[in-house]
Amino acid sequence: EKIASFFDGSFHSTTRESKMVELEELLLDSDLNTEKSTLLFQIISHLVHSAGSGRHGCTLVIDLNEPPVLLSGHVLDPSLSLLEPKNIKLACSLLKIDGAVHITSDLCVNGFGCLLDGKTIKWENMARGARYNSALRFSADHSRIMIVVVSADRPVSIIYNGIELNAFSHWK
Repeated sequence: EKIASFFDGSFHSTTRESKMVELEELLLDSDLNTEKSTLLFQIISHLVHSAGSGRHGCTLVIDLNEPPVLLSGHVLDPSLSLLEPKNIKLACSLLKIDGAVHITSDLCVNGFGCLLDGKTIKWENMARGARYNSALRFSADHSRIMIVVVSADRPVSIIYNGIELNAFSHWK
């Protein structure tokens, strides 16, 4: 019985859960120590799978900047530590609110309902919608930012430096 496929250069699994290999690689290649990058990846995976099983879209901004980028939206002061299980459950609920959830390198939710804006870029895809294109624009303008876009009707997109890393690519 087939359990995985790489038919288009991407990993596909019969569990129907996104594996987010590209995000894991980005975090491991970052200047975070291995323990922290692994824990951050596990937390993000849990949040993404929660949104997927709830059948709603969301945007997660993973901000490795010190200090974190200032986003418009509901800023939490103090931020919400994702090392506490009750806060992970709350973060799963915040994913249902319109706008992005801002997660920092210290494993905290810094804000929610955040708006992502940026200059128009020529490789936008209007068929993908505002959530996806806002993530492309914002990440193109901000370094050390990784964005995970979960669409209710499409796979999970990993966006870094204005490029979807896990997109299907046709050779010309």
